[in-house]
Amino acid sequence: MSAQAITLKGKAKQKSGIRWGRLLWTIFVVLYFINFTKNLFADVAPGRAAIPIIYFVLWLCWLGVEFYLSALFFQSSLVPRFNPWLKASFAVYFYGLQGLAGWDAFGGTQLHFLYPLFNVLGLLLFAAGIAIRLWALLVYLRTKDRNRILASRPWQMSRHPRYVGMLLIMFAIPLVFFSPWAMLATVVIGLPLWYLSIRFEERKLKSQWGNVYEDYCKTTPLRPRLRH
Repeated sequence: MSAQAITLKGKAKQKSGIRWGRLLWTIFVVLYFINFTKNLFADVAPGRAAIPIIYFVLWLCWLGVEFYLSALFFQSSLVPRFNPWLKASFAVYFYGLQGLAGWDAFGGTQLHFLYPLFNVLGLLLFAAGIAIRLWALLVYLRTKDRNRILASRPWQMSRHPRYVGMLLIMFAIPLVFFSPWAMLATVVIGLPLWYLSIRFEERKLKSQWGNVYEDYCKTTPLRPRLRH
């Protein structure tokens, strides 16, 4: 068995049991911020509070699951030692995006074109992105061998299924709040950081996994494919 497979097997064993302390802390923090968000939007926008509340409930539950499973929030987790500058830059962009989109919706441009059609579409896109990210994460955590990871359905659908999910999330947020400023920030800042993260990860995986990953990249596209 390769060193990489042994490492993955060890990680799977570590994550197999319930970590009660981490679980209870995650539940407490998620519930606290759900209640905070509910009260905040009930005061700020009593007539239009439902969509942002649903959004932040999904957002908190998603990050709560990733936190409990010790995953990298915005990367794939296949490369644990990720570039710290890319990690920090993407985190600043993403968390800043929440504030920018919320400000734009309730204090900035306040556009309500075809409300709530685009907002609901954004919620559906957001939920789809979360589902793809968590699906790929659970497959990764259950798998003990890199060949099985690359042969699994998420990684046959795309070379970077967790990044595909992240891309959906990035474009969903401006739609949820119908924020042109958030969309501009995603195109100008988010997309380059997303692409640079993928390029960094591919270089690391080619170095660590060798020909196995290089051959995989030749046959599997970055863009999602529904059939294989």
